[in-house]
Amino acid sequence: VPRETPTVILGALISSYGRLLEMPSGSDEDQSMRGKVVLITGSTAGLGLHAAKAFYKRGATVLLTCRDHVRGRSAVEAVKASAGEEKKEETAAAGDGEGERIHLFEVELTDYHSLLVFTQEVAATVNKIDVVVCNAGVMGLPFELSREGVERHFHSNHLGHFVMINQLLPLLSAAPSARVLVITSGLYKGSDHIPAMKQLMGETTWDYDTRKAYAISKLANCLYARALARRLEAELPTVSVYAVRPGFVRGTELGRETHWLLRKVAAPLIWMVSRSLEQGITGYLHCACAPKDELKSGSLYFDTKEEQYLGSVTEEESEHLWRVSLEMEELIVRRRESLTDEERRLFQEGRQRLVL
Repeated sequence: VPRETPTVILGALISSYGRLLEMPSGSDEDQSMRGKVVLITGSTAGLGLHAAKAFYKRGATVLLTCRDHVRGRSAVEAVKASAGEEKKEETAAAGDGEGERIHLFEVELTDYHSLLVFTQEVAATVNKIDVVVCNAGVMGLPFELSREGVERHFHSNHLGHFVMINQLLPLLSAAPSARVLVITSGLYKGSDHIPAMKQLMGETTWDYDTRKAYAISKLANCLYARALARRLEAELPTVSVYAVRPGFVRGTELGRETHWLLRKVAAPLIWMVSRSLEQGITGYLHCACAPKDELKSGSLYFDTKEEQYLGSVTEEESEHLWRVSLEMEELIVRRRESLTDEERRLFQEGRQRLVL
């Protein structure tokens, strides 16, 4: 009988421990989210999918988003399976499945037309949203502009959610006490300002670096939470917003752009120093479920504790981000000649919902 080497044994122990940590917490009796509607972007894998399972097990109606319908259906089945439900032949697509607690929507956050179609489909499916988790994101991309002409990290991680939340405000305001969770990263500390709009739209050259681009987008998440919180407090005080930092979590797809060989070599170390998906969604659940008087709108949370922002998260810089985001959206609408009159009307209505 061959003897196992210490390396193999260590690897097996790490793997077993990791699988144990990935097991969803909570019991079938935990129905703290019953009657609540939760929308999660980037919910076909990683933290988004794990959060969807947790909210669903707690009784929430969950709205999943995907870019690929096949992956989306797989995510729906995974969420239902995690709650011990039988696999069904049909899953609830946009507007279908009355009585279903899970709905699937296709959306591309970097496509303005797709975003407007998506938010209208959501409005036709539910009459309120209690929690929106802005979870979708990309990392490690070479310099590339989206279809709308915006740097991909910034568009995927911030601007798409900026547009989406503005369009979903009527549904958020229809809930008695709604919450917006903006998922950020401690890597926001790698940037101290938001570049000029012309740089972010590729009209002016700048010293682009993938790590810096990701840090800028994560700083934008923090600044957006601050700027949105100020506006909500004045216009829609029943809606709160929280920035959430999940930490360094394994089992996500953020590192998919990293060379496969590097990922393979680094895997054992990552397992030892990273957090599980279950640990990573602690802050999601805390900011979605904790009594509001225990939370502070606009603040940053890691697990169940509030963290202080770095000095780069200032009111001045958050207002700069807000202006840049508004100008970008307006430029996108002007450029997209294919937008219908109805879609342009939705854009104008969205501009009037919050103090600009």
